[in-house]
Order: sequence, then structure tokens, then C-alpha cells
Amino acid sequence: MRFGWSRVLAVGVCTLAATIGIARAADDYPGKPIRLLVGFPPGGPTDIIARIIGKGLAEQLGQSVIVENRGGAGGVIAARIVATSRPDGYTLLVGVESSQTRGVALNKTLPYDAEKDFTYIGKIAKQRNLLVVNPKLPVSNVKALIAYAKAHPGELNFGGTYGATSHIGGELFDLDNGVKMTFVSYPGGAQPITDLIAGTVQVGFFTEATIATQVKAGMLKPLAMAAPERSPAFPDVPTLAEAGARPMELSPWFGLAGPPGMPAAVVGRLSKALDVLAHDQAFQAQLAAIGAASIPGSTPTSFHDDVVREIAYWKKFVADAHIPIN
Repeated sequence: MRFGWSRVLAVGVCTLAATIGIARAADDYPGKPIRLLVGFPPGGPTDIIARIIGKGLAEQLGQSVIVENRGGAGGVIAARIVATSRPDGYTLLVGVESSQTRGVALNKTLPYDAEKDFTYIGKIAKQRNLLVVNPKLPVSNVKALIAYAKAHPGELNFGGTYGATSHIGGELFDLDNGVKMTFVSYPGGAQPITDLIAGTVQVGFFTEATIATQVKAGMLKPLAMAAPERSPAFPDVPTLAEAGARPMELSPWFGLAGPPGMPAAVVGRLSKALDVLAHDQAFQAQLAAIGAASIPGSTPTSFHDDVVREIAYWKKFVADAHIPIN
């Protein structure tokens, strides 16, 4: 029994020492390079935005920020690594909906609790999605698309990757407007866009950066922005609400998160850096060039509250839309 209590005491002392060490280190944060984990491969939208964020943070903090790609499972692998890392602020996550909110509703089990196992620091950027159709589809606006879909239930196909906005956008459009289109699942990559251009599928929801070239070349017809506001890149394309459909905000966000238990001083330092970055015109211009926008004013509290609210929203949506859960 004496040996057992000795072990408990030793563990307690070590834990206390580690906590004190992290707290003291927070006063000089950041004193070494920061790892910024991205749950997707290099070259994709999340990776590109993460590198813009990393560069901006490095300038704000006066310390190197190293972007590290840990792709797989819709960002879950990277999220798990961060959730179980030392809470000293040197291992951070570019959090996205697929790992932090929407993915929670679409997966029976995750290796973390998205509400409790992270320190949410702030949202920083978002992308806009476009509703596009094959040019040969005989519709010229959203109202005509809804009418066509109602007259031909199940005949229109929309393609995308399960759980991505290309999938969820179509399901939301169906549910919101009382229509029924058929989802065609793809493992990822550019094939859904290729098939949309070819007419194999007729409808798509994709980020504007992904399809801007095809839209401007006339290979795809834009009908509406699935966002509260129009895009500077496509000022003549109305929002869904302006086009006469139910409003929809399909704007994937990107935020900064860390392990649970991060020191308040470190969180405050990072939060302030994010807010300055979000208001920076050069940063905003970099995002605009890839069809994204900054999110000013996000705080640790508001970000965490958003995560809790969005998880509840997506769980209800998945149930209402009868989407199968992995």
C-alpha cells in the first residue's frame, strides 16, 4: 500500500511540475517554431489556406510556423494528433468542419470529443460555394432548377465526395426546396467536376476557387452563391436567397485550435494575432485570390460556441435528410 501511494504522489508531482513548466513557458511564448497541422494533402484548398495563415501568423508572432500535412479521414487524423498533444501552444490545428462539426454528425465514432478535447482559438477564413449546372440543362436560374427537379424527381444527379460540401450542398438544397436529386458519390479529386462538364451529372456545389476557371470558360453555368453574400469574383451571380430559393450558407470555415488545457496567456496571444491577421488587407487579398474571405472578430468563446451549435445543427440535418452515417 505504501508503494502504491508513493507512485500516486510521484505522478502528481510530475503532473504539477509539467503544468508549472507550461505556465512559465507561456510568458515567453512563442520561444520556438510552431507546428501547424493540416488534415489534408499538400496542394488542396485547406493546405493552401493553411500556408497563408501560417505565413501571416509567423509575421505576427515573430516565430517560424511550420505547416505539417497529416492527411486522412477528412481531417480526423490530424485533429486526433493535436487533441492528444502537449498543451503548450506549439502544436496547433487548422480546424475545419469535416473534423470538428459536420464530421461529428456523419461518423458514429471519432477518436476525440470535438466539443471538449480542443482549445478553440478563433475562426480565420471561409470559402464560398457555387451552385452550378451543366450548360445543356434547360434551366437558366434557381427557380427553373427547382421547377425542373420537381417535375423530374430523382432524375437530376449531383456529384461529390461523401460528407464534403459537394455532397451536403445537394442534400441541403433538396431538403430546403422540397425536391429530390440523386447523389453520385466519388472518392475525391476532380472527377465530379469532369463528369459535371461531360453531363454525366447535371448539378454541383463546389467552392468557387475549385471551379472558377471552368465557369469563366463557359464549361459550367453558375446559378447562385450558397452564401449570405455575393462573391467579388462573380458579382453578377446572385445568392440563393436573391434567386428565390431558401437561403443557404455553405461556407466551409478554417479555424485555429489546440489541445485542451492551453494556458490562457498563449490562447490570448494567438487570438490577438488571428484578429490582427483577419483585418490585414494583404491577408484578405491573398484569400480573395483563391476564392476565400477572412473572418474578423472571432474569439475563443465564440468559436467554441459555434462548434457546439453547428454539431447540433448537423446532427439534426443528417437525421432529417436520412443521410447514412459511417
